[in-house]
Amino acid sequence: MKNVIEQILDEKNTKNIQIPGRNGEVFTFEQVALIHLDEASYTILHPLAKDVLPDDVLVFKIVFVGDEASLELEEDEEVIEECFQEYYSLLKKNKK
Repeated sequence: MKNVIEQILDEKNTKNIQIPGRNGEVFTFEQVALIHLDEASYTILHPLAKDVLPDDVLVFKIVFVGDEASLELEEDEEVIEECFQEYYSLLKKNKK
């Protein structure tokens, strides 16, 4: 079974992404996009919970340290905006 990062980086993956929380809970997300900006990679994830609106998404940075990779919630508004601009650009290219 692939780990979370492998699932996110797999362009053919259509399954939901499950991320373990700090207290043992598991959060389930639908992957919206994988975005590459400069030398960094980000993923846009939509939480699949009862009280979440359809447009609610989170941006995570994929952080590589040696052979290990992890997700960090992106909080920099400028980076988040860049991710969405790239996402919208990719949508336009795919519609042509």
